[in-house]
Amino acid sequence: MSPGKTASSRSKRQPAGNPAFDVGLLSRNRVKDPVRCGVVGLGRIGWCHHCQVIMSHNGFELVAVCDVEQDRVLEAQVASQCKGYSRFEEILKHRDVELIVVATQSKDHEAMSIRASKAGKHVLVEKPAARNAAGIDRMAWAAKQSKRLFTVHHNYRLNSEFLFVKEWVDRGLLGPIFRLRRRVGGFHRRNDWQTLTKYGGGMTGNWGVHLVDAGLQFLDPQIRSVWGRVRHLFNPGDAEDDICAIVEDRHGVVLDVEMTSVDASDQPGWVVCGRYGTLWIQGKEAHVRRFDPKKVKQLPVNDLHYAPKRQYGVVPGPDNIPWIEETMSPQPKKRYESYYDRLYLSLREKAPLFVTPESARLTYEVLGRIRKGSGF
Repeated sequence: MSPGKTASSRSKRQPAGNPAFDVGLLSRNRVKDPVRCGVVGLGRIGWCHHCQVIMSHNGFELVAVCDVEQDRVLEAQVASQCKGYSRFEEILKHRDVELIVVATQSKDHEAMSIRASKAGKHVLVEKPAARNAAGIDRMAWAAKQSKRLFTVHHNYRLNSEFLFVKEWVDRGLLGPIFRLRRRVGGFHRRNDWQTLTKYGGGMTGNWGVHLVDAGLQFLDPQIRSVWGRVRHLFNPGDAEDDICAIVEDRHGVVLDVEMTSVDASDQPGWVVCGRYGTLWIQGKEAHVRRFDPKKVKQLPVNDLHYAPKRQYGVVPGPDNIPWIEETMSPQPKKRYESYYDRLYLSLREKAPLFVTPESARLTYEVLGRIRKGSGF
């Protein structure tokens, strides 16, 4: 067992947040050389997710933490026997720390990541990593100059619904995909830091990164057009709480995104439209309505200047499309490596990063274009 990973901390602490995305099969393997980590920011994501994952994964070791709240630092020290700091410069000087996990206020992510890279540390930064694509460029450049790895925690690429949809798209049963819709909505309020722009709050950086980043995995990276409408309508504070956007790639595939706190209707979170059918996920169920194009009879056009029998639709009818309808749990059939499994392999065996700076850059470029002209 690695130093700092006591039996008590292993038995009492369980991964929080979205552990299925991050703690994989490699976590149970005995590892001779775990990656020594320093986590900066011990809030909900820093402590409840990253620290718990690191303490549960044999490929990583929590050797240092940093937070301005002393009680949070003490909590981490008791759980893992790590070093604790209140100043960022201090944890950067810790020689044993190889990987800095930046999980502080959103507005500080870019600057802290660059400083960590310049200090010779590998960097994993929580989302939103930066305000725009230029910020990602600066972070990636700093890491390259220091010959260190830099990656972003876009772990929703391992979300079970995303993987389920990707498997269906890859099977080709829906035909060529021409439109995807992603939605997170409700009619509700909150009054934490996410409602204040001075702390980097707002729905764009909160849910927007997840929805746009996952949706872009189905589009060509050459984006032809982006339209967005970003507003503050209901919540306290001054950060945006209603977003709608349309993103189109060079082949005409459209990503339709909605994130809102001011829509009480019950709608699907995923809708995938293909030429041979539609897939949608609503609640805990996935629905597919499709047909086999080989079993659909050709329908000739009535080349007339009037409607035969003054009827709409197919004349003579009816039009018998042999629909195949399925309802299932939106769970992928395959097993996938976790975010932290791949991160370990990237750091120790030079495997490709799961989230490269280039793929992250496209997400923040599109988010910036969605916000353009809105004042946010």
